[in-house]
Amino acid sequence: MSVIIVDNHELFEIIQYVNLIRARFDTDKMWTVYPVLYSSFDSIDIISSPTNVSNLSIGNKTSFKFQKHGYEYIVEGEVSDISLKSSATVTIKFQNAKKYYNLRKHVRFDVELYSQISEIDSCEGTDNKQYFEATILNLSKGGAMITSSAGFAVNDIIEIFTSFASGNSFRTMAKILRKQNAQYGGYSYGIQFINTAEENIKILNMEIANLERAYFNSLKDFKKSQSAFDTKFAIFSTDTDESYDIREALVKLGAENFDVVNNFKFYFGFISEEKPKFIIFDLSSIDEEICELVKNIKTDFPELDILIILPIEYQENEEFCNIINEYDVLFKPLIYNEFEDKIIKYL
Repeated sequence: MSVIIVDNHELFEIIQYVNLIRARFDTDKMWTVYPVLYSSFDSIDIISSPTNVSNLSIGNKTSFKFQKHGYEYIVEGEVSDISLKSSATVTIKFQNAKKYYNLRKHVRFDVELYSQISEIDSCEGTDNKQYFEATILNLSKGGAMITSSAGFAVNDIIEIFTSFASGNSFRTMAKILRKQNAQYGGYSYGIQFINTAEENIKILNMEIANLERAYFNSLKDFKKSQSAFDTKFAIFSTDTDESYDIREALVKLGAENFDVVNNFKFYFGFISEEKPKFIIFDLSSIDEEICELVKNIKTDFPELDILIILPIEYQENEEFCNIINEYDVLFKPLIYNEFEDKIIKYL
């Protein structure tokens, strides 16, 4: 994964359109989501609760991150001002910023799961297996970030075991992809799950679904004091993971009443029964079959609005220019304010 240094000019051009960030102060162990109040050339103001800022002081080091244009931006800075007037705000002055191209297929969720790990190569016999305590800090269907005092090397194969609040237990082998020193001692590891048993895959998928549901509910709770939309619509997507960013952006806008459809064959029955006002096609590719499906839907339901979202490489594609010119189309990776401007008329 390549790392690109970001200067203040580029950072300002990007961050002025960011509404939410994940931040972690040097007094914290986990990342927390904060609304952005104001962005300037060299700093950002975030909204917090008085409780959250009670342990902060000017000069505290902090990191915050957000995703934009297919990159994950990570910014290092320090607290330059704290205000407790009407609502608590914290000003973070930028020190340096980097961006990583987001190649991960699976969405990551911040967690704090106490776990046990052991190195596979050193434990041929169960009696000789040495376990170490570890904490899972974020989790996805494909891997995790963990911290531990145990010293492993990149490419080592480990076994990891953890339990969820639901009572389910998860065990798998994993390969260490990245290693760095952790903030409070020990090491931080990026791991990729490998050779996971079918039963454990089912458990992990169920727990990831619970984490996603909890995250979306937290976004909805945040929106309750603001405008919300009850317009019924549907997302047609061949990959549920692929449509995650779309669903997240929609919930942030206040849209709550939508379904995700993976099987397009029964579109007529679904639309007839659910009666959505509009459909978003979130696609990783387009072909003649998809074009025909879009045309059939518009013929069968002429009052239905359709928005098509395609990868950026289709922007200059002549083969499908007719359908691209005929319907509302956006290109991924999405620019948040562009998506908002396009979608708001439907809600």
